[in-house]
Amino acid sequence: MKGEPPLHEWLLGQPLVLLALAGLVMAALGWRLEARQSRLGDHLRTLGFGALGLAVALIVIDAARSTRGSDFALQLTPASEVQVVGQETVIPLGPDGHYRAIARINGHDIAVMIDTGATFTSLEESQAAQLGLAPNPGRLPSQMETANGTVFARFGLAQDFQLGSIKARNLDVAIMPDTNSTLAVVGMNLLSQLSTWRVENDRLVLTPKR
Repeated sequence: MKGEPPLHEWLLGQPLVLLALAGLVMAALGWRLEARQSRLGDHLRTLGFGALGLAVALIVIDAARSTRGSDFALQLTPASEVQVVGQETVIPLGPDGHYRAIARINGHDIAVMIDTGATFTSLEESQAAQLGLAPNPGRLPSQMETANGTVFARFGLAQDFQLGSIKARNLDVAIMPDTNSTLAVVGMNLLSQLSTWRVENDRLVLTPKR
């Protein structure tokens, strides 16, 4: 059985860990020198804490990006540029393996993810409030399964929805409890209104009805 690599070899392959350790060493050394009324100590301590903070931030971002499909990772990944070719809307596959774009809902631009496994287009409560999308008081909440577990969603109507060449009026939207995610989902209740939708060459192609 092959043994573990020596510690120094493992550290050489972990630049962010090395940066964090260097920050700790500089901060500790700076503290000692600062106690002796040394200006160098103050500079070293500041530099050390800066390096440590940068390392922690980069480690968190790297971990989030490597967790494919996580809310944080999805929010860090920029939306793809939507292309309109003829009457079709084309959305390239993002580096996170999802089709994401900017849609316009009730006159506001909002980042969305196209999810063919979702029954309804959905927003979170705070998002819906900002868009002026109020729940229908005459419609009972519905139990829905999400990545965060079972929730009860309320429903409202998006008066205007546009994604590239795709336009819809009075679109049924599920309003979900807040989870601090700014990512809305476009579901099958919109896709089913299209003439066709298909995936080819890592591109999602949406064709509206004529």
